[in-house]
Amino acid sequence: MNRESSTVRVDDRVVAISINEQYKHCKNAAELYTCTRGLWRLKKERADNAKYAFATYQGVIKEVYEIDKWLPATKAFRDFWVEKLRSQGRIISPEEHVGRYEFIGKVAPEQIRKKYIGHTIPNRHKGNPILYFNC
Repeated sequence: MNRESSTVRVDDRVVAISINEQYKHCKNAAELYTCTRGLWRLKKERADNAKYAFATYQGVIKEVYEIDKWLPATKAFRDFWVEKLRSQGRIISPEEHVGRYEFIGKVAPEQIRKKYIGHTIPNRHKGNPILYFNC
């Protein structure tokens, strides 16, 4: 969606996830979803209250997902990320991903996507890739 980026009022329950490091590696919708859904250190009680997750790049909402549930990151998903980061030249220990979470979800309904995609979130990420709105 090519519209001028303007700050949007977030009136839904949302976890905004900064994917600044991985966005340039996302070549399609499936990769964007994978990069957005995990692996995150977060406040699970707050995340459980969120209905949507924003994939944000430099503060701009690139996609919106409807969250079905959050769960502790699986070993398979943690191993996937260790290998993905290794292929990008970042060597990390699998233990770095212990205690993190991933969400399961789907692309949000079109009406919600139109409301948010292409707009800038009202607060910027400052060190932490996770921001909560209304939850």
